[in-house]
Amino acid sequence: MAHDEKHVIVTGASSGIGRATAVALAEQGYSVHLIGRNAERLANVQTETRREGVRSTTYQLELTDKTAVQQVFDEIYATTGRIDGLVNAAGIFYTTNVLDYEDPSWKEIMDVNFYGTLYPSLALLPKLIAQGFGSIVNVTSVDAFDGISNYDAYAASKGAVTSLTKTLALEGAAKNVRVNAVVPGITDTEMTHERLLENIEKYRKKVPMQRAAQASEVAKPIAFLISDDSSYITGQSLHVNGGWRLA
Repeated sequence: MAHDEKHVIVTGASSGIGRATAVALAEQGYSVHLIGRNAERLANVQTETRREGVRSTTYQLELTDKTAVQQVFDEIYATTGRIDGLVNAAGIFYTTNVLDYEDPSWKEIMDVNFYGTLYPSLALLPKLIAQGFGSIVNVTSVDAFDGISNYDAYAASKGAVTSLTKTLALEGAAKNVRVNAVVPGITDTEMTHERLLENIEKYRKKVPMQRAAQASEVAKPIAFLISDDSSYITGQSLHVNGGWRLA
């Protein structure tokens, strides 16, 4: 490993914002360690992220398995000797009803979106603190800040990640470890495409820019927060939403 080689772990890397972020980071010269559920999709992203001087590795992993997450992160760190950043982009999105508290989707959404962010962060944070540098970026949602019908569990899970971001930022700040969140508005990904098509006129009225974001437009702010260009930014939620909350 080259001494100046920089490494970033990206969860949810097989699709959507995670995939776009992995590509953006590779283009900026980071070696990327891709984590996801779907091995075939991960292999495709690995091909997309190969660059001269850049390594791309894949790990098929359930982020809700705390022990497995710790083992994989220990393996990555032992191989690289340093990790410069972690992007927590894994997430799922279902309709739910807040009054139907026995709906199993509630637990699944909270497990993947919240614990799937918490476990990677806890697995890596002590290593970043020990090495004296590093950046974690969590992907949340505008739904964490605004009430939304029929997506209660999703909004709650992203609200929990928003609060977690601030807490982890306090833990790492004195050791030059930064933790921030990027807050996408409606973004056209595999996960949201159908919902977007069904509600396109509503979103055009709600978003002053009158369109959805592309995943690459969210990936670039994430890459900024990973980089040293944001060296004095921590505990923040950067909204990337086309003016959503202005409307």
